[in-house]
Amino acid sequence: MLSLDPKQGLVAAVTLIFAGFGTKTLADSFWSGHTDVEAINASLDKINGQIQTKNKALADAKTALTDKQNELTTAQQNLTTAQQDLTNSKAQVTALQQQYNTLKNQYDTDTSSLHQQIQQKITEGDEKVAAKQKELNAKQAEVTDKQQALDAANQTIASLNTKITDLTQQLDTANKVASSKSAELTQSERDALQAKQDVSQTRAKAESIANANE
Repeated sequence: MLSLDPKQGLVAAVTLIFAGFGTKTLADSFWSGHTDVEAINASLDKINGQIQTKNKALADAKTALTDKQNELTTAQQNLTTAQQDLTNSKAQVTALQQQYNTLKNQYDTDTSSLHQQIQQKITEGDEKVAAKQKELNAKQAEVTDKQQALDAANQTIASLNTKITDLTQQLDTANKVASSKSAELTQSERDALQAKQDVSQTRAKAESIANANE
């Protein structure tokens, strides 16, 4: 990198100018070269300004480069961190995918087993329903038979009740007739009946005594 102090440049330029003149002609040519010296000094000042401008631009560029390098380092670090995060995320995704596959397989297995159990229960339920329906039909037929028998029995009972009513009426009539006939018996007939009963009782008593003394 080119770096020039303005004072050092001016001294060097003046030295070069005076070195080109001999001792004899120095005084004669000094005034004639004054304009050149001023032009040279102006040029040197201009060059020095350009150099300073370029040095500042270079310094600024170095600073900017350092900043960019720092940004690049930070970006690289961030990239490394992001890559590590990506690697970790991929590992997590892989682990989650494996967990998902395991759960999916377990779910499919459990679902298939559950469907089989449900179908089996439905089949068993249908069989039980069919058996219960058959049993219910048999019970219904039995109830129907019992109802028919009950209806027949009720008819028989109704018929018997009618007969009982008729017989009761007949009995009432007979009792009335018997009462009427009994009222018609004479006292003598009642006495004869009583005597007959007494004779019968006496005969039975005598036979009992005779049998006891044998």
